[in-house]
Amino acid sequence: MKKLFLLLQLTVLLVFTSCHGDDPLPDPTPQPPAETENTIFVYMPWSGNLRNLYVYFQNNLTDIKHAVESQGGLGDRHLIVFISESPSKGSLINVKYQQGRCVDDTVAVFNNTLASQQLNSANWITTLLKRVQVYAPARSYSMIVGCHGMGWIPGNSGTRSRYTTSAFRRRDVERLPLTRWFGGETYKTDISTLDKGIEQSGIGKMQYILFDDCYMSTVEVAYELRHSAKHIIACPTEIMAPGMPYDLLWTELSKSSPDYARICDTFYNFYSSYSYPYGTISVIDCSQAEGMVNVMKDINRSGNLVSVSENNVQIMDGYQPAMFFDMGDYVRKIAQNEPVLLARFEHQLNLLVPYKRNTQSFFTEVRNPGVGDVLPINTYSGITISDLSSNTIVTNSFARSPYYKATH
Repeated sequence: MKKLFLLLQLTVLLVFTSCHGDDPLPDPTPQPPAETENTIFVYMPWSGNLRNLYVYFQNNLTDIKHAVESQGGLGDRHLIVFISESPSKGSLINVKYQQGRCVDDTVAVFNNTLASQQLNSANWITTLLKRVQVYAPARSYSMIVGCHGMGWIPGNSGTRSRYTTSAFRRRDVERLPLTRWFGGETYKTDISTLDKGIEQSGIGKMQYILFDDCYMSTVEVAYELRHSAKHIIACPTEIMAPGMPYDLLWTELSKSSPDYARICDTFYNFYSSYSYPYGTISVIDCSQAEGMVNVMKDINRSGNLVSVSENNVQIMDGYQPAMFFDMGDYVRKIAQNEPVLLARFEHQLNLLVPYKRNTQSFFTEVRNPGVGDVLPINTYSGITISDLSSNTIVTNSFARSPYYKATH
């Protein structure tokens, strides 16, 4: 009996030892996210200490999430967001739809004081977009950029002009209708940096880049991003601080092939009935940017151009001297004695800017600091050009503009 008991003990011990000695069963390997039809990447970097837009960004994200919930989910798409909470900290958030509501899944937190993660570098854009591809893989990508904007003007060109100090005083901010006019004094990202970052990431051409920023619908920006985006959705003037009405636009923005005409119409309908009824929007087909460069190169070579004054061309900003002019109005006036070239230009302009809408005037915080101003829009082509500007910020930047160098 004792032998039998001992044998049983040994047997149990051997079995236990054998099981214990085996490698533990690994935890189930996390399944990589499923590849979807498209991913919408919302990029909201730090927008400055003086004119921080963080509250507006949060409102924008809330509107997007409400739209997702109204649709009954994300469908065959991912939604991923980068947002800065401070100049030094930003989070990458995978927005998921669970049990009838959107849930934030923070997949990475970045220390943007590190040299490798500073928000104004191409390597940072590349790093971030590679993460996007890991956490939200898709067959196509679209990008929404929410921040302040200054068109194609390089970030170190001194755009913090004499207007800035006055316009940023608290009492002015409290009574002014805010726009997303220039800011982000900590980090300024040049268009060339964005373009290089996208190219290096291997993500391919964005279906669209929507700039929820001021002054971004320019021929200079379109030319510089022609390899990085199929379309640009942007405003040639300042945009009011609430930005794009995402709850109304999401149905189209979430598609891999949006109805761009409907986007423009929806934006216009929103702002035309807004408490401050000022808004401009356009959609640029970046595949037509090279064609426009070829036309403008021939126009600029003509010896039969008419000299025009800045005061006689539609301005699209509040700076003095102006920086951004309506491209259609400008070319029609300088090339009025060149009917063949002008016809080529009109044809190419329609290809470059297939969709656009505008209210009868635009609001600017730059003009009359502390009060703001409303300026009329008599001519609107949906895209601006800076060739005519005598503003030294512009003229000192021409040498760094790929568009200007390609056309002069």
